[in-house]
Amino acid sequence: MLSSLTRVSRFSGLLLFLLGSIPSVFAQHTLEFVQDGVSNSYKPPVPKGPTSIPQTLSFFFNRNGNSDEGIYFQKPEKELTLTFSFDDQTYVNVPQHVTGLTFGAASGASSTHVRQVPVVNSNYYFTDTTRSIFTAHPNGPVGRGVNLYANPGVQIFLSAKPLITAKAPSSDTSRYYYGKLRLQFSRPVNNPVLSFAGLGATTNFSDKRLGFATELELLTPGLTVTKISGTRELVINDAQTKILHDKSPITGNCGAGAACGSVLVQGANITTLVFGVYLRADGGPGVWGTEKVKNSGDMWHITVTLPAQ
Repeated sequence: MLSSLTRVSRFSGLLLFLLGSIPSVFAQHTLEFVQDGVSNSYKPPVPKGPTSIPQTLSFFFNRNGNSDEGIYFQKPEKELTLTFSFDDQTYVNVPQHVTGLTFGAASGASSTHVRQVPVVNSNYYFTDTTRSIFTAHPNGPVGRGVNLYANPGVQIFLSAKPLITAKAPSSDTSRYYYGKLRLQFSRPVNNPVLSFAGLGATTNFSDKRLGFATELELLTPGLTVTKISGTRELVINDAQTKILHDKSPITGNCGAGAACGSVLVQGANITTLVFGVYLRADGGPGVWGTEKVKNSGDMWHITVTLPAQ
């Protein structure tokens, strides 16, 4: 009788332990960017570009942030910031665009000038209604945790003006090197998740379209990238170092032709991530731009999330 009670007691204890562990499987805390007027990753006011000056954002703790349950932001116990910067730019002194790679710009202000926009914003021009594109936590759930209203991204623009000036061919799907994107964490971190929105753009002159997209290559030694979620256009190469666009025609719409999604950089004690940045055409019959219309380019967002650490 005593042995039976002992077994029951042990089983009950095990059951309580397992039940107690269930929330930790599904409810996992994250570190995220937020810009809601109360919790601000970028101290207001947020400037407008175009600029190539480094941009620094602070992470906030989000309880159950992997699933967006009751979005609850607070300062983490250990402060963490991330600085985005450009190195080794190929195209400098680009008229009106400063450099080939800039923060806070987009096509459309005029035929020759880009549009000035905040360097950090949540104007993603896309709503993930299927909850399948962006993922905040390396362990999932897939498609959950990145809130496009609450989690701002750094807006990056690759100007096509240098390619127009150089009369660069667009029909051979060549990749043009623009420089390096550097992400510098203020302290070592583990397993950051990078979410990209809008890798892709299109020009249309005389009903002839040309699509082109930003592609990135991880240059930090010893690290690899893995796709967690995203559109079918977002692919990782076999060596797990390149974030590529794998579809034609290319467009700027996450739902129909742009590469969008979340990738995991797997590793521990990461302080710096460096990506080579390229612009690749899809070989369409169109052109980068014209002598009168030189404001084209690829505008996209990047936001970063982390398991709480």
